[in-house]
Amino acid sequence: MKTRLLPLFVLLFLLIIPGWASAAGSSAAPSVHLMIGGQAVQPDVPPIIEKGRTLVPVRVIAEGLGAKVDWNQATRTAVITRGPQTLQLTVGSKNALVNGKKVQLDTPPVMRSQRMLLPLRFVGESLGVTVGWDNASRTVIANETPEMRYNGNKPTLSLKGFQYGDKLYISAQAAAEQVGKKGQVWKHPDRGLTIDGELALPLEELEAELGGRFTWDQGKNRVEIERLAYFTGVTHDDEVVRIETSLPVTANAFVLQGPHRIVLDLPQTELDQDLLDKLKKSSNSDDYEGGETSVDDEDQDADADEKKKGSDQDDDDKENRHTDASRESDEADDQSAAAEHEDEEKSKKDTLVQDVRYSQYSASPQTVRVVIELNQKSKYNLEYTEDGIEVKLSPVPKKTGFLIVVDAGHGGKDQGAKGVNGNIEKDFTLAVANKLVQLLKQYPEFQVEATRSTDVYLTLDERVVFANERHADLFLSVHANSFTKPTTGGTETFYYNANSKNLAEVVHRHLQGATQFPNRGVKQTGFYVIKHTTMPAVLTETGFLSNPGENAKLTSPAFQQKVAEALAAAIREYYQSYH
Repeated sequence: MKTRLLPLFVLLFLLIIPGWASAAGSSAAPSVHLMIGGQAVQPDVPPIIEKGRTLVPVRVIAEGLGAKVDWNQATRTAVITRGPQTLQLTVGSKNALVNGKKVQLDTPPVMRSQRMLLPLRFVGESLGVTVGWDNASRTVIANETPEMRYNGNKPTLSLKGFQYGDKLYISAQAAAEQVGKKGQVWKHPDRGLTIDGELALPLEELEAELGGRFTWDQGKNRVEIERLAYFTGVTHDDEVVRIETSLPVTANAFVLQGPHRIVLDLPQTELDQDLLDKLKKSSNSDDYEGGETSVDDEDQDADADEKKKGSDQDDDDKENRHTDASRESDEADDQSAAAEHEDEEKSKKDTLVQDVRYSQYSASPQTVRVVIELNQKSKYNLEYTEDGIEVKLSPVPKKTGFLIVVDAGHGGKDQGAKGVNGNIEKDFTLAVANKLVQLLKQYPEFQVEATRSTDVYLTLDERVVFANERHADLFLSVHANSFTKPTTGGTETFYYNANSKNLAEVVHRHLQGATQFPNRGVKQTGFYVIKHTTMPAVLTETGFLSNPGENAKLTSPAFQQKVAEALAAAIREYYQSYH
């Protein structure tokens, strides 16, 4: 028993002796370091952290930041002046004055060992000084805010520079976005610091990762970033457009219609000189061609030679014969050129990419615009490489007939309602939808597409977009129902928009006739997929999976075929009656 109590007596002894307790407390508190103007600073009173704010002696601010400090012992107030900036802070007060305006502090100044400690970040930033926190080394970094210049201009984004020793670190992500490389993946983040929770890299590392030149003139405290990509060309095949640049560039892309176009703006990019020369020559092509020797001029020279060889009559005959031959030759050339032009135009229309154009869209800031003109609507994906961008195109099928979109409800992780035998709704809807698609495809006037033909997950919005972007003529979503009472059953059909009412009535009559379940009627309800589609759209609840009798039929392949046939007949009737 005495052995067990010994550690407790030792602990009480240490706590009773003030020196020991103080030593134990101080060793547990992690120290805070200061880096002012790139130099490590050790003040006589160490910095402390109060409520997440670093407080440092006022002397550090005066000497390290080049500020003048006036201390009023009576009011325990410090007035700090640096250039045009003036701050007034009082010990224990959260109220401060910045250039005469009252502001609220998170943490008030305190007194320690007869030294006034001030919140460094607030004071520094108020005086125009950059302040940051490196949590890994528990170091507060403060330095003169360097002037940033990007391609000779003021950057559009805020680029913070932190001096650590003899190196200057810049917020890496902000630098990447400034030079047009959003989503940059850094190869060597270990060579940087994490300041205020964000990666900051030294200038030489930014230069290596982003390209261009990053230089720091310490005397002028100015950072010059020179990084300009050159657009060197573009090629394309059926579904890929390759944009070539001298440096990696992140494009700002958007879509236009009439005709379908994908527009990419390449920031901080200029046209290569060879391309500029080609564009200039192309813009002057009319004058240039007009200066060439024409066919008529050549004919006149030939006629003059013939006249020297014979009589005037012979010359006339030769001229007439030559004129006739020339006319026939010109007509043949015109027909050949027209045929070639027609073949070329037809070939363009048969491909997805109609044309690709580019221009120096803006000189300040430098921006190259690339326009991809398409023969049909297409989705796209941008893949970035070290020497450009690949635009991967996924054409939206052209509308060739009465377009019907069949939507199998739920799918993938969304199982839908559960049946009494452990079956799930998504399997029923997919089976019926796939059968319906096959039935509808036998009609040549119908063009049929399914939102899903396998067990995949689609959001409600993806289903709506699928139908709307194809300008479908009809949308039908297949579902099955469920309720807590197993006796509840029946078939019901839903619509929302007024243009869908006739379709809903036709579909419900055929569907309920096929199921012979209780008739729950046609109802107007704002289900997402029928509310936001622009064409006539209905949603069917074929029967209740929670009803043992109906569930037995709903899981039968023969019954599913019967339901699909009823829906196909309804769509056929609607097309013949209302289209």
